[in-house]
Amino acid sequence: MKTITHPFRKLLLIISSLFWLSGAQAQTYGENILIMHDAVGLPSSTVVIDVGIQNYDVVLSFQFDVPLPPGFTYVSGSSVLNPARRVDHLIYAAELPGTNTLRIFAFSLTNSHFTGNTGVVLSYTLNTPVQVGIYNLSFENPIMMGGPVGDWILSGVVNGTVTITQSIQFLPGDSNCNGSVNVMDVITTVKYMLGNNPQPFCFDNADVNQDGLINVNDVVGTVNIILGEF
Repeated sequence: MKTITHPFRKLLLIISSLFWLSGAQAQTYGENILIMHDAVGLPSSTVVIDVGIQNYDVVLSFQFDVPLPPGFTYVSGSSVLNPARRVDHLIYAAELPGTNTLRIFAFSLTNSHFTGNTGVVLSYTLNTPVQVGIYNLSFENPIMMGGPVGDWILSGVVNGTVTITQSIQFLPGDSNCNGSVNVMDVITTVKYMLGNNPQPFCFDNADVNQDGLINVNDVVGTVNIILGEF
């Protein structure tokens, strides 16, 4: 990836500093957080939802429910663990009988812990409704086990949204999903990094280097796209 030119270097340093300070304020010792990533999909189609874990302590297993919005259904067998974070973990997912609630849990028969401390840990697929709109995806009854003796360690969650739109384009850097890449996408990505939940937000577009994370490297990549240097 090319380096950015001098006029934007100062801007990037300021953005990075804001992100660092915000993270230092929001992150406290021992935080272990489940994160539902935002997604964008088409009507009467399917959409992939990524779930991340940001953890200080080691994570052995987790479980959570997701009440599905009207018109959404779970694609049976679609839940998969990120091979970069799983060891020998197993995952199970299904809609609870007689409800619209999806339950997902993952564990290791050998009590192995998930690798790493940040990033996507699993993905699942939903059938989408006919109606366009922004729909909430929220954690319900979340549990996370870990630490040295398998304690309950979950300290918080970040809920997400699914934006159903009539058209969608994969365009690296277009984090606000409007079909073009400009400074507003830089701002949108930084807002997402700061936990401000911008709407709409195209995770795949914002993840310029396609590593499953949204961080300052993607901000650099977006600026380089704007400058025609990517």
